[in-house]
Amino acid sequence: MANLVKINKTEVGTNKPCYIIAELSCNHDQDFDKAVKIIQEAKDAGVNAVKLQTYKPDTITRNFGSSAMGIWKEQNLYRLYEKAYTPWEWHAKLAKVASDLGLDLFSSPFDETAVDFLEEQNAPVHKIASFEVVDIPLVKKIARTGKPIIISNGMTTYSELSEAINAIRGEGNSQIIMLHCNSGYPALHAEANLATMPVMGSLFNSVYGLSDHTLWQGEMGKSATAPHITPLEAVKLGASVVEVHLMLDRNEAISKMEKGEGGFDWAFSREPDELKYMVDCIRSYEKDKSFEYQTIEEKTLAKQVIGKVSFEPTSKELESKKARPSLWVVKDIKAGDVIAFKYLDGVDNPRANIDTIRPAGGLECKFAEFVNGKKAKMDIKAGTPLMWEHIDIT
Repeated sequence: MANLVKINKTEVGTNKPCYIIAELSCNHDQDFDKAVKIIQEAKDAGVNAVKLQTYKPDTITRNFGSSAMGIWKEQNLYRLYEKAYTPWEWHAKLAKVASDLGLDLFSSPFDETAVDFLEEQNAPVHKIASFEVVDIPLVKKIARTGKPIIISNGMTTYSELSEAINAIRGEGNSQIIMLHCNSGYPALHAEANLATMPVMGSLFNSVYGLSDHTLWQGEMGKSATAPHITPLEAVKLGASVVEVHLMLDRNEAISKMEKGEGGFDWAFSREPDELKYMVDCIRSYEKDKSFEYQTIEEKTLAKQVIGKVSFEPTSKELESKKARPSLWVVKDIKAGDVIAFKYLDGVDNPRANIDTIRPAGGLECKFAEFVNGKKAKMDIKAGTPLMWEHIDIT
């Protein structure tokens, strides 16, 4: 099995300390000082890296009236991303903050322009988010950078995951770290299925790890439940990377979420002391190769998160799949017009009238290159999911 990938100066893989990533996501609430504080707390907790998300509302979706899903279902999707995205002008400043603290900083690009932007920033590695695994044109664009790639398997079937990995390797990039991920928000401990991780690593000849969204048990409570359990058990099973979300204050985040102002990822984000405890538990296990849980609840959860080997979406992930990207019409198309995909070989196409954007509903993203250049059989309004019946495929 491929057992080492280098991120900046750090070798990640077999027999190396776990590479721990703190994900900012939208927990900064578009407050730059809060973003800096989160990075500082990540450093104090002992992580290796901080991860951002790189998109704009008009690159991840369009203002077509779509609704979000899951815990965000009361939100308009476009308006949600307006409140949640990380301003692009922050990236270089936050990278400097992280670098000065001895941390790596990188991001998940959610469209091709974000990849170009992150390359201009000289990002050391790119993360493919679980929703974007099926956006094969984007996956290929990321692979062509030649940078190491971290990819999450959340929601995917084995075939979808295999298609993405083959696309990366088909572009000549073999620097892959695969993260097992349950893209339920939050994910249940009983559906973590950590047993999948080493099998995935072996099947795909890859370094592997965990992107964790488990934090709560049963109904949505307001106190964390054993935030160290799932990551620690993952490390026991050979995880070389652990990624978790970090926020500053859960109660503040809940209050903002209830008012629709922010805090949108509180349900699966750790507070600084919880992150530090998680890191300390992992480092303690790495040192002694043993760790003793203190409560019956912890011991029960530790067994529960192992679960079974599964390459199918869980019940909660089926809901998440509704937010995956698909092919949408983004400019009005007349019958007989040529269908033009926004990115031809990863380069922005000024004639574009279709794009891969969230949510699902249209054709799968992998068909973008096939339908590009075909003609429309009928008039199609912008804001319509592109379907086979719209296209003259002769």
